[in-house]
Amino acid sequence: MPTVTRDTEPRGPVRPERPDPAARVRRLVGSAWERSARSTDTAIDPDGCGPVEAALARFDAPVDIRIRGGLGSGRRTLAAALRARRGWRAQIDDLDVLAAPGAPAAAAPDVEILCLRTAPCRHEEAWTRRPRRHALLVVATGVGDGDGGDRGHDRDDDRDDDEAPPRWARGLPAVDAREPEHRSVDRVVSFVDRALETLATVRVARLEAELERLAVHDEVGDLAEAALCALTGPDPS
Repeated sequence: MPTVTRDTEPRGPVRPERPDPAARVRRLVGSAWERSARSTDTAIDPDGCGPVEAALARFDAPVDIRIRGGLGSGRRTLAAALRARRGWRAQIDDLDVLAAPGAPAAAAPDVEILCLRTAPCRHEEAWTRRPRRHALLVVATGVGDGDGGDRGHDRDDDRDDDEAPPRWARGLPAVDAREPEHRSVDRVVSFVDRALETLATVRVARLEAELERLAVHDEVGDLAEAALCALTGPDPS
């Protein structure tokens, strides 16, 4: 199952409630390669192993945590706070680039955090409405709990933490990540913890969807369909 890339030891591994659901798919792919090595007359075309192996590689990859936002949104500050707090290495994405017209589709992460420092633009609102299987948290930086922007400590500490947030930020967690131990960061840590607890289920759903897509292709279909049956079939144990 996917592992978390950390600087420190994790408190517990991410594991499914039942035995590794992809184990039978791995054995199936390995068996296909072995049969193709012994004979060219096989029921499963070995050329179809590559795409299925790529889907398995995404299933087994380290946890992908993405923090996204525009320039000055506090995304880097929050990433540094999460690394200091729990050793998580989050990737930083520029949402203005990801959501630009004509931009290529980005691979879906496991955990996504969107930082907003001002009222969301049209493309930011559209991004949050996109359908997704993974967990998404939208946070407001620089409001309520203080200025959590990328600029660092450039304000006095006599800010009013009880300051009413602007209308656009109401209902969003207000995060000030300049101090990793700030109480507002606790909300983000709790969100990531909950997302990791359900990660196995999300990864299985993605693998199933990918195998369903591959199953209709001529060159890949036989192995993908067999892999899909192995993934979704009853647990022999």
